[in-house]
Amino acid sequence: MGLGILLTFSCIGAGLAAEPDRPAERHPAISLDQEAVEDLERAMKREVREEQVSGLIGLIGWEGKVGYFESHGQRDLDKEEPMSKDSLLRIYSMTKPIVAVTAMALWEEGKFKLDDPIYKYLPEWKTVHVREGRKKVAAKRPVTSRHLMTHSAGLTYDQSELAMGSEDSLEDFSKSMAKRPLVFHPGESYAYGYSIDILGRYLEAIEGKTLDLIMRERVFDKLKMSDTEFWVKDPEDRSRVALVYSRKDEGGLRKVMGRTEVMRRPARMMGGQGLMSTAGDYAKFCEMLLRKGELNGQRILREETVELMFKNHLKDIGKSYGLGGRVNERGRYEWGGAAGTRFWVDCGKGHYAVFMIQNWGPKPKTWDIFKKHAEAALVE
Repeated sequence: MGLGILLTFSCIGAGLAAEPDRPAERHPAISLDQEAVEDLERAMKREVREEQVSGLIGLIGWEGKVGYFESHGQRDLDKEEPMSKDSLLRIYSMTKPIVAVTAMALWEEGKFKLDDPIYKYLPEWKTVHVREGRKKVAAKRPVTSRHLMTHSAGLTYDQSELAMGSEDSLEDFSKSMAKRPLVFHPGESYAYGYSIDILGRYLEAIEGKTLDLIMRERVFDKLKMSDTEFWVKDPEDRSRVALVYSRKDEGGLRKVMGRTEVMRRPARMMGGQGLMSTAGDYAKFCEMLLRKGELNGQRILREETVELMFKNHLKDIGKSYGLGGRVNERGRYEWGGAAGTRFWVDCGKGHYAVFMIQNWGPKPKTWDIFKKHAEAALVE
């Protein structure tokens, strides 16, 4: 369809509608450049046509408006099912910012302090060691929730000796992780790993309920994110699940993950990687952050708490990372997932974007292309 500079869509009430506003209601500060949007559309169609990805969804929004929301390609190549705007996708590490927001909602209520030792609720973390060469030494300081939310706890994605079986709980996982030495003393470096999965267990211990229930109470229900969960509960939604593909060396795509795995409740809710969601649902989360913690009359966090999340907590070690996501100290907060999903929220410039694909292994340039055209389309 033709996408003009004055075309915007409303983000009202329970969800992201696809009904255009009248041109006279153009957002006073931001609009989308017609030529750049058309370039974006052509580029996304080309990525699908050239089999870089099976399908994709892109969304660009600002406060109260969605100016671009399109899907291309297919969610199931064999069945020729289109990648629709309401397709359900594995968002992997884009789970992390939502868990961080959930944690900060509890923090606001005084349930914990950012620099409290997590062993106050997780006793297995009372005695922690660090690997120094061939030796194990006592950690200089305890692991805290701030360490977990900034990946400065010394945890990695090494799966050796971890309780990750089909019957192992998040408590089992945490206890097995606590037995392993950290790769550095907490707070002294950055290593991407299972930190926010442990944060999820910390929240469970504080609240006395599973992480999925905590997140539903604190975030999902309030934002009406009805399609976001650790598994697909309704069998009728099975067809909406997008399959995951990898690119073959000789060209083309092969299926690597289907639907069966996400149709049953997992033994543990992995807060660093476990959620399924839609582009529309994640846009509500982004919109809430852009509005500094509120959406449609529901306040998830106080403004100053969102600002704390967007602050660089790792400046002393030369990194730029907030609570749950990368930051740039100019109001931008962003992260992505292992299957190629990405998002940004830019409070400094007043906009956000959500990008969804399902690709495993080496990534195509599709995100970089989307980002380049999306940022070119935003006119302040």
